[in-house]
Amino acid sequence: MRTNAEIVRRVTDAMGRGDLLGVLAFVSHDVRWAVCTHDRDAAPWFKEFRGKPGVGAFFEELSKMVFSEFTVKAIISEGDLVMSWLHVVFAGPNGHRVDMDEVQIWRFLDGKIISFDAVLDTASVVAAFT
Repeated sequence: MRTNAEIVRRVTDAMGRGDLLGVLAFVSHDVRWAVCTHDRDAAPWFKEFRGKPGVGAFFEELSKMVFSEFTVKAIISEGDLVMSWLHVVFAGPNGHRVDMDEVQIWRFLDGKIISFDAVLDTASVVAAFT
């Protein structure tokens, strides 16, 4: 049996490869997937997505960017809560380069991801879309 931290590592690796099926294998059918931000309209993927189709829509929006780095710096786990710290670098649709750290908060129930929240530098991301 995999620990929740191991699942986050596998899902994060899949995210870095753009492997949607590798992500969907570990999420619940009614998962909530969101970026923590005040302005949900600032970037196309700052919305709150629901269910596996929503996760697919989230990744469809991310596919519009060109990622050059997606590195896990640390994973911390306690029970059904896991936090990961990443460094990501990508170019937005306007060519603007974003180089930032991101924290992801994962909640689990019975070995499946029930929620994902990303905390990131929203101002840097917004600049990649304006």
